[in-house]
Amino acid sequence: MSVFVGEWTFSRSASWAFTRQYRSRRFGQMRRMFVVLIAMALAIGVFVFWPRSDGDDPPVTIAEATTTTTQARTTTTSAPPSTTTSDDGTHVVETEAEAEEILRELWFGWFEGIYNQDENRIREVVATQQMLDAAKSAFGGSFSSAPTRNGIDLDLEILRSDSDCLVVYGTLDVGAFRGPDAESTTVQVLRNVDESWRFATSWIHPEDLWEADCDADLLPLS
Repeated sequence: MSVFVGEWTFSRSASWAFTRQYRSRRFGQMRRMFVVLIAMALAIGVFVFWPRSDGDDPPVTIAEATTTTTQARTTTTSAPPSTTTSDDGTHVVETEAEAEEILRELWFGWFEGIYNQDENRIREVVATQQMLDAAKSAFGGSFSSAPTRNGIDLDLEILRSDSDCLVVYGTLDVGAFRGPDAESTTVQVLRNVDESWRFATSWIHPEDLWEADCDADLLPLS
């Protein structure tokens, strides 16, 4: 009886032990599954929310500053022949182009007076008795045709220019109305008389002593 009870008692105890062992094993399996699930969730969260550095992020566009440079336009305008007015209001020649026009007009009056043997015409273009006498001595000279302004060819440079004296050095060619070999190279000293340029003296070389002629007193023509 005791054995039977003992066996029964033993069997019941074994059953309880087995049950506890089974429950403990089952709980351990569930706990491991729960840990695995948590680990998977963490892994997925890290993958989704962790900042990416593998180039999958959309490109970030940085606006570049634009610098606009405004360049002032420079307009170059060809200026007319340069002239200057001195303190006393008289005119000063500064360009060779203007000097040529002055000389062309004077030479035209000179040769026109010689051609027509007109002393009064000569007086309009000379400032000294010396130049008046030189022109009168050329009366009756040979001409191939009547003088014209277009027939006077000049190539000159300015040696001095102020309100009272204009000195030029250059070549005069009047072959158009005086025939061949009508070319000469001289220094011409012009003086301002009654606000008009006139021949004062004539020299051969730029190094000649023409400076004094710019300061000499002008005497009335006889």
